[in-house]
Amino acid sequence: MKGLQATSARSAEATNKLASSGDMSKAHPDEVSRAHHALRRAIMHGELRAGDPLSQVELARQLGVSRGPLREALRILQREGFVQQESQHRARVAEFSDEDLDELYAMRINLEALAIGIAVPRMTEEHLQRLDQLLQEMDDKARTGDVEQWECPHEQFHRALVHPSGPRMERELALLSDHATRYRMAFVSWNPLEWQADTSTQHHTIAEAVKSGDANAASRALATHLARTALVVLSIASPTYEPVRIRRALAAACGQ
Repeated sequence: MKGLQATSARSAEATNKLASSGDMSKAHPDEVSRAHHALRRAIMHGELRAGDPLSQVELARQLGVSRGPLREALRILQREGFVQQESQHRARVAEFSDEDLDELYAMRINLEALAIGIAVPRMTEEHLQRLDQLLQEMDDKARTGDVEQWECPHEQFHRALVHPSGPRMERELALLSDHATRYRMAFVSWNPLEWQADTSTQHHTIAEAVKSGDANAASRALATHLARTALVVLSIASPTYEPVRIRRALAAACGQ
């Protein structure tokens, strides 16, 4: 494969999956919110793949919403970077690229390392117990080999690490994390047990630094973990690409 380019279009197959993704009406009663949530999840988890065209008629039918709310949901996804609008009536799932992955993880390394450094001195015993609980959940889910089940506590773990840093940082990191999840789900879920076993050690190392109250060690451990993740994805998808941004961000976060 040359770089992180889009796979072939699978719009009909993907939209059929949306119809069976569960009843979203209770959690998201508003049509815009419901369509946005369903489409965002489908994109992140690869049910709608990079480059897939998005038929407004078909999506509205599958999601059970009208065209107006669907268009607004697509506009939100465009602002978030998950959708590329080609014309008023034509959109497609955002493409993958080497440059985008490099930039995405460089931004996440810088901001998440900063955020955890701020968060560590503010951690309460309740925060620390929550981290232990999420680590245990990740370890339990990893044994099953179910990537999607593992992703839920994994996402919550990363958000818990930075929660005390402040709401604006937390919001920005949540969006970066969701984009990172999309790349990981596309390129590393082929060997979930090996992937999760390797990252489990890294997550425990981060948690130990947090529990010891060492903000600098926590920042370094987290930055190293994120950089390793990005480099694994690149080694699979685009092994000749040189991730200059990621390497510079890691060096800065580790004080090198």
